[in-house]
Amino acid sequence: MPQVDQSAAFRRLERLAFRARPALESVEFDGWVLRFADGYTKRANSVNPQFGSTRPVERKIARCESEYEGRGLPTIFRLTPFSQPPELDDILADAGYTTLDPTLVMRTPLDRPLFRNDRVQAVGPDAWFDAFDRLKQHEPARQRPHRRIVETAEGDPRFAIVERDNIPVACGLGILVDDAVGVFDLFTAEAHRRQGLASAILGSILGWARDRGARIAFLQVHGKNEPAIQLYERFGFSIAYRYWYRIAPNRSERRDA
Repeated sequence: MPQVDQSAAFRRLERLAFRARPALESVEFDGWVLRFADGYTKRANSVNPQFGSTRPVERKIARCESEYEGRGLPTIFRLTPFSQPPELDDILADAGYTTLDPTLVMRTPLDRPLFRNDRVQAVGPDAWFDAFDRLKQHEPARQRPHRRIVETAEGDPRFAIVERDNIPVACGLGILVDDAVGVFDLFTAEAHRRQGLASAILGSILGWARDRGARIAFLQVHGKNEPAIQLYERFGFSIAYRYWYRIAPNRSERRDA
């Protein structure tokens, strides 16, 4: 059988993820999208070369470097199998950019009954951000951009937590965009892991989204996070595509080269 081209479906997932997890500022530059979010996560502070170019690639890279350096941020490219131009990864490697954090984009259809759990609570944003920041031990400098990113998302949020003795020990976030739900910020305190709490929260988010008409769910996970990948596979998630980062060498390395 001929192989089906999934690039259109994958690009839609990219657009959905951008809407559910927006940067605080996005700049379109000749087919590339430069995202900025005060340094909170590489995903929201990277160049996304989604479409073809009309300008020489080396000049575009130099322009991107200037934009990020002007904001005091490292220049990071987020690359997918459909980044443009196709040879960009090799060009960046030749320029000294190093590879970081191979990541899986996973998805699942919401076409089967989902496990529900009464332990999971739906809470308001203030209670959820307080729980998440405590669990992740976020400093104020990271709390502010994270909250702004979530609050500016396109879609309906589902803030979920699990408590033990009235203290949050696990949390997760769903953002419903059109017919898809993105799952983000799924985290369990170390002392409470391997007790099914992440499964309970994930099932709660997916069930909530399905009840509201969602047909698919998607998420991103580090390619080496085997426990998380195994959890998602139990809920029917499979790999859609991969992405990875290329980060520029620092200035001293460039001068010494």
